[in-house]
Amino acid sequence: MSTPAIDLRALAGAADWAAFEALLRRYAATDLDQPATSSIWNDLADLPARYGAPTGGVVLAWSGAEAVGCGAFAATRETSLCEVKRFYLLPAWRGRGLGRALVNAVLQQARAAGYARAGLSTWNHNESGLALYRALGFATVPPFKTHPNPDLVYLGRALDAEDATA
Repeated sequence: MSTPAIDLRALAGAADWAAFEALLRRYAATDLDQPATSSIWNDLADLPARYGAPTGGVVLAWSGAEAVGCGAFAATRETSLCEVKRFYLLPAWRGRGLGRALVNAVLQQARAAGYARAGLSTWNHNESGLALYRALGFATVPPFKTHPNPDLVYLGRALDAEDATA
């Protein structure tokens, strides 16, 4: 069985915002770890505020007319550092290398937006996510945001032009 073609593209209009919101709501309902402390609820209340250009961006993964995954970046309190987050793939699309491609596409978009570094946070028990992020050059960094749970792992990396396809 062949894998259908996937199109990774930057969010571009109201229909894409709706697709992003639908993916985030599915993520929140099925896969979100520790929903009581998540900022996703504030994000969903006004998605363009956090992820809109020029300081933020979203990449959607499409299989035909279906959005099957997403990733985003947003500004942080450090002007040269963006936070990459909201990586989510529908379960049927996991394990195919799409996560790596999605992270790389978000990093490229963040670099194009002028950021020099990217940071992220994830739970210390997210073994597959941690392995992917480390394979893409992320390393442990000091916390770049305030969060009530001490079990978050903070990772970061430079957004160098030569490693755009890492």
